[in-house]
Amino acid sequence: MHANASLDDITTFLDELLDVRAYAAAEPGANGLLYRAGPGVTKLAVAVNTSITTIVGAAKAGAQLLVVHHPPWEDTDRHLRQEKLLALEAAGISLYAAHASLDCAPTFGNGWVLAELLGIAVDATFGEYHGGHAGVIGTTDGTLAELIQRASARLGVQVEAYQHAPSFGRVAIVTGAGGNTGDMDEARRLGCDTYLTGEGSMFTRLFAKETEMNLIFGTHQATEAPGIQALGRRIADEAQIPWEFIAESSDVF
Repeated sequence: MHANASLDDITTFLDELLDVRAYAAAEPGANGLLYRAGPGVTKLAVAVNTSITTIVGAAKAGAQLLVVHHPPWEDTDRHLRQEKLLALEAAGISLYAAHASLDCAPTFGNGWVLAELLGIAVDATFGEYHGGHAGVIGTTDGTLAELIQRASARLGVQVEAYQHAPSFGRVAIVTGAGGNTGDMDEARRLGCDTYLTGEGSMFTRLFAKETEMNLIFGTHQATEAPGIQALGRRIADEAQIPWEFIAESSDVF
């Protein structure tokens, strides 16, 4: 690939890297090329969400391709999905999504990248999700307070944290909306004393308290930004084109 990269070449590279065919049946319309605007790409933009903010940001950055973790889902975006596709068309920007395929990517998926960022050495995966594993488990040195401080500093948000366990050192991570008590219970049974995710509910907090697990919420956006950024670097290196991360507005974290 070269400075004026082919969209088809980038798509082929990503389809193979992320094994998107493995997720086609379980998660249709959430992995792969969703909208084609043109054949060439001279600049890449990546973002966690397909939002008006990120589409406008990609256009201002001069990108012809936007790679996102969250596609514009019909059941989530409702009428805004069509508006977002029209905005992409008007800006001449193609859209590629990597949802479960990035959550579950072995060694470079969302959980793996976040673990590395936080100094957690991964040794196992868990949390079945659309045929893959969205969760990672690993060990880290130091104290829970040190992990909380490190997470806040490296994610750029003040994390929400609860200390319930008498021990610390074995951490389970599911990025984004990973506060499912089934995944938490699996992590507990696998010997984890700490559970880190983006967001959860009252039941997530209650389960952590009653099973004596430490719990850290790092927000949905912040816990998944490192993964899509790492994917952006991979694409840019392969295609030999510049790239830019388009941050979401802080009021949606």
